[in-house]
Amino acid sequence: MVELAIDINAQNREALKWILNYHELRKTYISLTEEFSEIAATAYTGMPHGGGVGNPTMHKSIKLMDLEYHKKWLIVIEMMERTLSEKRLTFLDLRRRAECMGNNNVGRPGWVGYTQVKYADWHDRRYGREFVPSKRVMYNWMDNIVEITVRLAIRQGLL
Repeated sequence: MVELAIDINAQNREALKWILNYHELRKTYISLTEEFSEIAATAYTGMPHGGGVGNPTMHKSIKLMDLEYHKKWLIVIEMMERTLSEKRLTFLDLRRRAECMGNNNVGRPGWVGYTQVKYADWHDRRYGREFVPSKRVMYNWMDNIVEITVRLAIRQGLL
């Protein structure tokens, strides 16, 4: 039973990494795709190659597998985002911004205060009334987002 709990925590951490760093990881995927297409376009001359260190075909295969893994995760995150309401998407966007700022203070996590204030401001502007989510509510929202992502990732064979 302990092993199952460890696996669930590892799955949640992996999903959270992809959720919070989605935009950066998407840029990485695009650059890897461009790099691979350049290699593929210039590498084939119709003549056999050899004499290099390692196996070029193996290296290309590994890059292709990395690209496919990246692509699947990006699709999972995009699918998860399509399931969220406007309020949850705004919360997630603010949570990602807080992560980028590196507000990891000792004690109360830095993302909580930042996200709480920005979300309350957004809610007031959007709906004309103030709503300040509690720390527990924001943790529940984030847990729910991670849970949806993990389920989608399992269906895609990523976890």
